Amino acid sequence: MSKNKEFNVWFDHLPDDAKNKFKSSLNKAFNYEPKVAIFGKTGVGKSSLTNALFGKDACPVHDVEACTRDPKEVFMKLNGDSKGIKLLDVPGIGENNARDKEYFRLYSEILKEADMVLWVLKGDDRTFSSDEDFYKTCMKPYIERGKPFVVAVNQVDKIEPFREWNLNECKPGPTQEGNIAKKLIYVAKQFGDLPVSKVIDVSANERYNLNNLILKLVEDLPANKKFITIDNMDKIIQEHEEVKKEKSNAFITVVNEVIDTLPIPDVAKNVAKKVVEKVSDFVSSAWDTFKSWF
Repeated sequence: MSKNKEFNVWFDHLPDDAKNKFKSSLNKAFNYEPKVAIFGKTGVGKSSLTNALFGKDACPVHDVEACTRDPKEVFMKLNGDSKGIKLLDVPGIGENNARDKEYFRLYSEILKEADMVLWVLKGDDRTFSSDEDFYKTCMKPYIERGKPFVVAVNQVDKIEPFREWNLNECKPGPTQEGNIAKKLIYVAKQFGDLPVSKVIDVSANERYNLNNLILKLVEDLPANKKFITIDNMDKIIQEHEEVKKEKSNAFITVVNEVIDTLPIPDVAKNVAKKVVEKVSDFVSSAWDTFKSWF
């Protein structure tokens, strides 16, 4: 008997009240739609990075005035067959002073609702003064209260010596890698007290290091939001072993938490947990089953 069938047999033998509670609790746990806010200056590649993370059609270009009028309208649902997440790709700062003042108010409203914040910089930019100003005056209070925040230094394949980029292996050469490391340290210092571990080097066009960006972005999220966020990532990213493991662990954590609430003997709970934790393919098959209940 496969382990997934073992779990189904366990579920089928539950009393009706326990079955109903299991379904309703899972529905409640996975019904929340995490909100990802993506900020940065115009031209740093926010949309290309967003599309690389969530899929080519995830981030159409939004009209600036519509975003300014009602920021909630730009939240969008991904993967129409599930609850998914809500993605927010906002207009970039740095167009002009009048726009920046407008966006400051817009960003403040968005930050109140966002579960996690991704700030995008361009790897070969020499200065980040406007980004630093927005971080210190607008974002830092939310970060200090625990809002997950990560800086993505995009287009690192353009950092000198850019001809050293290894096209076959899609990674920087040794000198370029050293310069990238220096850039991450510089960015962290520019943002004041931001840990360098929160600054991740990526290239959307080269699909470089996107898995590490995702792991850092979701690491402080509750298990249910972590799972849903990863579940809506581009399928290529989800195939990375670290991402796959993080997704599986988050899913199992939520399922076990639900099992703990059921009105059944502890021995029955322990049987279910052992089955769940032993099955490497449990996540994908069980998640498809669970979604049909919602």
